[in-house]
Amino acid sequence: MLERANIAPLYLQIRNKIIEEINTGVYAVGTQIPPEQELEKAYDVSRITIRRAINDLVNSGYLVKKQGKGTFVLNHKMERNLLSLNSYTEFMLHNEEVPKREIISLEKVQANENISKLMNIKRGDWVVRLARTMTFEPRNKGYEITYYPASRFPGLELLVDQDSSVSKILQQKYQVQTASNHKVLNLVTIQTQVAALMGLAIGSDAYKLEKVARDRNKQTIYYSIMYYDPRKFSFVIDD
Repeated sequence: MLERANIAPLYLQIRNKIIEEINTGVYAVGTQIPPEQELEKAYDVSRITIRRAINDLVNSGYLVKKQGKGTFVLNHKMERNLLSLNSYTEFMLHNEEVPKREIISLEKVQANENISKLMNIKRGDWVVRLARTMTFEPRNKGYEITYYPASRFPGLELLVDQDSSVSKILQQKYQVQTASNHKVLNLVTIQTQVAALMGLAIGSDAYKLEKVARDRNKQTIYYSIMYYDPRKFSFVIDD
């Protein structure tokens, strides 16, 4: 029951109770929660209060409304296999999500000492730098920066747009496919630019996944840095 004397607004108490029921398995992932009319009676509050709590949970990524069907529990924490060779697009399609990307910058830059070592190229060599946000579900954004050797992929920067799967471009245009990769995962504190792009507070924790992808000849295809919200993502190892 709700605590009427509680200083917290009623809609917030209902929101927190539904989250608790999701976390304890009362409402399992993929199942439908009771309709607003039933919740209104169960909590003895107005329809407006119930609707506000539900909308907040939808905006927070806990629930999703399906027109004509009802409101369902989302998988609040996505899992990604650290050993997988899947690209971002393939990963999203596997999770039955439509990939959503927004390009922040796309340019040719010269590799600094760190980038050149990681990619096994010379310092000062030109690379294509692609920075973009990845929206996984409501209020769950990732931020990725990827470097591609420009000499190996001439004209790549002209082929990439908002809806592009770069892995498909590399396969179809340049006949290149990832055969192996090296990944390093760390928990870091994010600062101004990354925090703003991910919709998080400055100083928040984030997973930082660095990856060097190579072809079957051990030549570097790209080096990427991907930031994930640890409240929304888990990394697993399946062997």
